[in-house]
Amino acid sequence: MDNNDHAFFAPRLVLGAAIILVGVLFLLGNMGIINPHDYLHFWPAILVVIGIAYLLQCQRGPGKVWGIILIFIGSAMLLDRLYFIDFNLWDYWPLILVFVGISMIVRSSIFRKRSTIPIIDTSDSYDFIKAIAVMGGYKRKNNSQNFKGGELTAVMGGLEIDLREASFEKEAVLDIFAFMGGMEVRVPEDWIVIIEGFPFMGGFDDKTRPEKNSTKRLIVKGTAVMGGIEIKN
Repeated sequence: MDNNDHAFFAPRLVLGAAIILVGVLFLLGNMGIINPHDYLHFWPAILVVIGIAYLLQCQRGPGKVWGIILIFIGSAMLLDRLYFIDFNLWDYWPLILVFVGISMIVRSSIFRKRSTIPIIDTSDSYDFIKAIAVMGGYKRKNNSQNFKGGELTAVMGGLEIDLREASFEKEAVLDIFAFMGGMEVRVPEDWIVIIEGFPFMGGFDDKTRPEKNSTKRLIVKGTAVMGGIEIKN
């Protein structure tokens, strides 16, 4: 596994470790060993770790910007809790408008320079699809005729994956993780969808209508935590 694979799994590992840590803290609190609220006071450290993981996962563009923003917010909130600085997140909310405005200007200038190129080109021919959306939306299309599956992650964001032009011989596996986010996956009518995922305060919704003689199986694994996954034709 290369560095990009490690980087891709980083946000999922961080969230998993954070959930385990919170569970352990509350368990020790119920046993009267510690006061979990003394430790949960420093929860912004999770934002810092997620920001670092996001920087590692994204090679360019808005991904790195959001990573820096998460690191800045998490670090400032931690320093405030340690009484080094006085920081109130709501005082800095206008920076969101500044960021959105800059993004619109940059994107419009790029589009003018590339007027002969489609504005959105979401297709690819890779046999294995990877996509991650953190606090945002992402659209992807795959038309591989030797599709092997993929890994999809949505954290407080949304994914739209179009596989209607893809194909495979017998079986493919799609590993999905949604945390307070949603996904919509479109598949061909000759695919049989088998859901083996685990929903926790979330759900998997299979709306496909496979053909009677279908032999191609798409196995959907993963977890939906306070999120939803919809699969349809």
